[in-house]
Amino acid sequence: MCGVAGIVKLTGSTTPEDVAAVHRMMEAQIHRGPDGSGLYQDSRAVLGHRRLSIIDLSEAGRQPMSNETCSQCSQSKGTVWVTYNGEIYNFKELHDELVSHGHHFRSKTDTEVLVHGCVEWEIEGLLARLRGMFAFALYAPDPPSSSRLYLVRDRFGIKPLYYVQDQEKVIFASEVRAIMKTGMVPDETNLEALVRFLQLGSVPVPLTTNKNVLALPAAHYLAIDERRIKLTPYWDLSLHHPQSPETFTDFDNCITTTRHHLEEAVKCHLISDVPLGIFLSGGIDSSALVALASRFQNRPLTTLSVVFDEQKYSEAAYADLTAKRYQTNHHQVLLRSRDFFEDLPQIFAAMDQPTVDGVNTYYVAKAAKEAGLTVVLSGTGGDEVFLGYDHYRKAFSMESSWRLFSRLPILVRRGLLGIAMRAKPLVGRIGFEKLEYLEVPSPENAYLVFRGLFSPRRIQDLLGISESEFGRVAAFPCIGPRTRSLSDHTIPQSLVNSFIFLEFAHYLQNVLLKDIDVMSMVHSIETRVPFLDHHLVEHVTPMPARVKLDSAMNKPLLVRALGNDLPREVWDRPKMGFAFPFTDWLNEHAEELQAESLQQKFLDQKAIKSVWKDFKDGGLYWSRPWATVVLARWSGMRSDGL
Repeated sequence: MCGVAGIVKLTGSTTPEDVAAVHRMMEAQIHRGPDGSGLYQDSRAVLGHRRLSIIDLSEAGRQPMSNETCSQCSQSKGTVWVTYNGEIYNFKELHDELVSHGHHFRSKTDTEVLVHGCVEWEIEGLLARLRGMFAFALYAPDPPSSSRLYLVRDRFGIKPLYYVQDQEKVIFASEVRAIMKTGMVPDETNLEALVRFLQLGSVPVPLTTNKNVLALPAAHYLAIDERRIKLTPYWDLSLHHPQSPETFTDFDNCITTTRHHLEEAVKCHLISDVPLGIFLSGGIDSSALVALASRFQNRPLTTLSVVFDEQKYSEAAYADLTAKRYQTNHHQVLLRSRDFFEDLPQIFAAMDQPTVDGVNTYYVAKAAKEAGLTVVLSGTGGDEVFLGYDHYRKAFSMESSWRLFSRLPILVRRGLLGIAMRAKPLVGRIGFEKLEYLEVPSPENAYLVFRGLFSPRRIQDLLGISESEFGRVAAFPCIGPRTRSLSDHTIPQSLVNSFIFLEFAHYLQNVLLKDIDVMSMVHSIETRVPFLDHHLVEHVTPMPARVKLDSAMNKPLLVRALGNDLPREVWDRPKMGFAFPFTDWLNEHAEELQAESLQQKFLDQKAIKSVWKDFKDGGLYWSRPWATVVLARWSGMRSDGL
């Protein structure tokens, strides 16, 4: 797990200024790779790397790395270079296959299979074979084909990669703030990114808060040469869409095969030459990882939990139960309100892009570092793969009524929505205002009722923009680049199936995985997510929703696949999720936080006060006022040059 950086010239030659700029990007990402650094330079490129040593800790694993002479091909030494962030879990199998084709390796790293694999199979063949999480740049000083540089991101967007392109060069790095340290990119705030943040709680790909910086979408690669820059998808989750219940007949076998895929995924994610542990919240997903990982370890696992004085938020008893059953070396971190507020400067400094999430990962990664770990496994992805969120069940049960509502005349729809939104005095929540999204019924807008942060009108008030300005940038960004949408014929149209793909495309890619990466790497911790092994995902996704949903049990397929290995007390209870006592903590400091949120240039002060009033009255969820604090801190750090 590392930090990558580079500048590749499309015209002209590299200069001392380019080298200095890459050094600044590397320095800005030292937390991503405190174990070493490397630089490659020729007349057209400067590649940089910060190393966090995980596999092959020797100097042979240093990057940027090139290929070796191949005895059975015409390639000479150093024809392909790579700077790479991630883990390839099947690298040993790929290594053996490449050796059989005559390639010679100098290290025992997973990195080296990338340069040899690109020569042997070309980029598409290489990517089809990779099993893991990755973001890397492959550079050919004298390319045999037309492409000089490939920028690549893994299938789910587990690892980040950002870039800037102009007529003269491409700049790339693992973090936006590293790119800004080059001094080569104008600091121009992206209004669309601010709208998206208020709409979604994060900035979705391909956007960033800077107009000039783009995020490479998951499952895509960017091919670059002197003549063109082309973005290409190499994998598509929608091609593995759920089968209809009528055609799916493999019910008896699906539990057994799911268990096999789970074991295989967890086993390969345990490969490491440094200490490894597991985040154990006490929920189904993390407990399942402990149960499965224990089968492949000959010594006790290290597990970590964050607990609170506020008992209604604590799953400590369930984490203890699993830890005792599998005799793990269990660490509990007690987090109090005062600790959180004391650590706020460090938490905000860790944010590369504004987000309302990620604080939980900050603390468990901090605990992992203090426990002497370098690698941890996380249950992230379990809810997306096994349909653990409550809105999946709601979408499944309301399919018929949703279709009926969608066919109603617009005036009738608006009338019904108006009645529902005026029900606030009856239900005591303002969250009903997000029903505004349903004025235009679509799977994306239905999803925003559950996952959206603010309603359209609230966003307009906060940013001081008109309805037409909002409408110009507010079409929901869906699967990958903005040219794709759920209207594509390849994507199934049932509401629950639409939610499945939207969760992968938005909440998983833009919130969970982005925050896990940033908040783990600030502590130099590599976080792995076995539930997002693409073989497992491709196996489970085509199963009909009714195989994965049960009104009496959360994530029934996962629970049944684990069988007696999962304590009944863990799964036979209401779902809690990994939640902090934010409502209580923000109420304790509401006045000072509101005052801080007013110290910014992006949001309207009257609208900010309205958000805080509604929160203190119990009508808004904590993430809404917290979003105003996040923007205030983020804008303050930008003005300070951090």
